[in-house]
Amino acid sequence: MGDVDIESKIQQDREKGRKEWDHPISFILAAVGSAVGLGNVWRFPNLVSQYGGAPFLIPYFFILIFVGMPILGMELSIGTFYQAGDADAFGSMNPRLRGIGLASVFAGYTITFYYCIILGYACIYFVECFHKTDAIPWYDNQAAHFDDISMTAGMAARKLADPSTEFDWLGTFNWKVFVGITVVWILIFLSIFKGVKSTSWVVKFTVPLPLLILLILIIRGAFLDGAGDGIKAYLIKWDGSTLNDPVIWTKAIGQVFFSLGVCMGVMTAYSSHNSKSKTNVAMSEKAISLSDTGIALLGGFAIYEVLGYMQKKCEKDSATGVCAENYYKQASMGLAFIAYPSGLATLEAPQFWGIIFFGCLIMLGIDSAFSLAECFVTFAKDCWIGLRLRPKTWMVVLPTCIVGWLAGLLYCYDSGTVYLDIIDNYLNNWGMVLIGTLECFAVGWVYKIEDQYKQVGKLSVMVYNLGFVFFLLIGTIVALAIPGKKPTEGTKAVLDALLASYGKDQGGALGVGLAIFFIGWILLTCIAVVLSKGPASGIGSKLWAIMGWHGADSLRTQVNNVVRNKEKDGVWVPNTLKSEIEALYRHDCFCIAFGFLIKYFSYALLLVVTCINIKGDIETSYGGYPSDMLILGQLVFVFMVFLVLLVAIFPRIMYDPIKHSGSNSHLGRLTWMFTPKPCPSAEPK
Repeated sequence: MGDVDIESKIQQDREKGRKEWDHPISFILAAVGSAVGLGNVWRFPNLVSQYGGAPFLIPYFFILIFVGMPILGMELSIGTFYQAGDADAFGSMNPRLRGIGLASVFAGYTITFYYCIILGYACIYFVECFHKTDAIPWYDNQAAHFDDISMTAGMAARKLADPSTEFDWLGTFNWKVFVGITVVWILIFLSIFKGVKSTSWVVKFTVPLPLLILLILIIRGAFLDGAGDGIKAYLIKWDGSTLNDPVIWTKAIGQVFFSLGVCMGVMTAYSSHNSKSKTNVAMSEKAISLSDTGIALLGGFAIYEVLGYMQKKCEKDSATGVCAENYYKQASMGLAFIAYPSGLATLEAPQFWGIIFFGCLIMLGIDSAFSLAECFVTFAKDCWIGLRLRPKTWMVVLPTCIVGWLAGLLYCYDSGTVYLDIIDNYLNNWGMVLIGTLECFAVGWVYKIEDQYKQVGKLSVMVYNLGFVFFLLIGTIVALAIPGKKPTEGTKAVLDALLASYGKDQGGALGVGLAIFFIGWILLTCIAVVLSKGPASGIGSKLWAIMGWHGADSLRTQVNNVVRNKEKDGVWVPNTLKSEIEALYRHDCFCIAFGFLIKYFSYALLLVVTCINIKGDIETSYGGYPSDMLILGQLVFVFMVFLVLLVAIFPRIMYDPIKHSGSNSHLGRLTWMFTPKPCPSAEPK
């Protein structure tokens, strides 16, 4: 069998007997449940408060609208129209891109390992809420109790305090957390063991119920003394100086990506069970992203009302009227497991409030956890082994949960919270942003590139594409690598003047980097136009053929035609005045900006942010951790890059060697798999 037929036959095999959601609302609930997680309750409110209050919403909504939502729409589109998870959806575009999806599935599954540990903490607190009031372990000293559960004062902490301390990598095993994660993985198995059939039932309870609980907590918190001060500290205060800090933008990107669940394979896997002919992708994108943001804002009100109450109470109890503790500065897990339980413990019936709060955390988190596991299950069923064996869903889910449970044992030791922080950093700040960059590259720059070749020739397109990436990287490196500091003594006069004019701060370096990029971009565009050879005539046609977002437009055309009455209005055609005006005002369509944001804005921004994150962690050891602890997170990132490169070089290793190689010998099949022969892309049927 030739490579020309392989992708289309694989797609046909995937679609045979593929289960669909029982109702479109089930898909929306599942996707919202995946997007809305623990980060909505403590990470988002903490970032808002930490970075000046309302000013944080400026970069957050900017990134959400111009980066997060387009990438979410892109993932929903390719999942729906290719009827496959991340790996096979990108592989159907071009077999060399399959590694991008494979890396995202690996990253999402790896996140599940430590995400379940946090849910394990919530399970422990939930059980402890059933004690009598004076017997609740976290009633008197919440910080010490959380340290006891997470064992943060163990071997790992001593290693941080004194790097010369002999480190055994693990430390003491925590049996409480072990029981907690065991319960969590059992819940995950029960949620997805029948695929979308069981998931559809679970999300009907685990998505609306936490929202109701948050509303109850907000109403109760509003009557607490100091609640207004907490809301001011959360959202109303204004510190515009934080907008000058570039970190606020990287934090906004991290929050949007982690909260929406993009670049983890989840949204593609879930949307692969949609109907290709009925699903309104544009509306789904808006419903998921806006629901996620709305619940994050609500979670902040619930948290900070109680924090304001605790701060006020502390000030009243102090002899000087000044509280030694700043409850607003509690970060991440400290909000959920230290500061907030402290406030609940002072209320009447603390058991009741503790039960509904930690129950809310469990339900919010379990949706995200089983969605990350589900994307790995989808990949396993879509790969050539799964297509050949056709196992029942539970047969794939069971080993997936067992492996995840075993991998989670690493975090049950007293070094667990340290490794959680390290791996989370390398997966989210490095890995997720890199995957987002590669996904935009795949759809914006590689998908439908053959159509560009036909219009202006391969040489013209390659000169433009490689030139854009080259000058973007060079401009970024110059902006980041040259600090623009005052020249040292002894430098020659000419060099002194050059460096002095370059700038004394990072702003000068940024200006030079931008100048290099834009000048190079314009120059390469002119060269590409001159080199163009093909049917495209006229400068406008040539520029569109070279610079246009043809792959994104292909997806956009399919999305917009699903909701269109073709008998009445005809087929929607991109880049015509009538169609583009219609797409601009219709909320159920993608407008022309979709392709530009994918190919240029999101791609360039994420590539620059990837370089910034890597540079920052190289210059300063992340978290002050010793190198022997950081290596685990670095290896996770390196393995993601390895997956992308391996499949890009040898795309046939993802094919069935027995069915597709045409060879009867093991050596012949192995040779065929590692032959880096170009493979064509397949159109969604």
